[in-house]
Amino acid sequence: MRLFILSLLSVFSLSAFATQVDIDADDLWLRESVPGQPNGAGFGTLRNHGELDVFLIGATVTIAQDVEIHQHIMEGEQMRMEQIEALTIPAGSYVTMQPGGYHLMLMGLTEPLVEGEVHTVLLVFSDGTTLEVEAPVRALVRRGRSSHGGH
Repeated sequence: MRLFILSLLSVFSLSAFATQVDIDADDLWLRESVPGQPNGAGFGTLRNHGELDVFLIGATVTIAQDVEIHQHIMEGEQMRMEQIEALTIPAGSYVTMQPGGYHLMLMGLTEPLVEGEVHTVLLVFSDGTTLEVEAPVRALVRRGRSSHGGH
């Protein structure tokens, strides 16, 4: 993964990145582990306050062996995930990572993600800029809310 990030850095740094990335993360959070599952997921909103598009090309977190950027796509009537090389955050806009859409996939968790814990996520952008974010772990299902509308 690190070699992959470095190769993307060299490709993207040849673009129009002469200025510092002006980006922040709103409400970045990790989802509580599903019992027995070796992977986890991260969500939140990335806001680009700059005048140029920004590309998220990777992330790290100490509790996972690797972090990939994924998206969900529909193929016929089947939803599936696929890894993407970079997530574009348009200039002056934002991208929301959420269940069923773009997200960070935490591969090879070294221990389960437990509700209430907080983990540091390092986001890596195409110009070499990084952003360190404290991400709380939230429950799989919000307490007091039913996924069946009260049925």
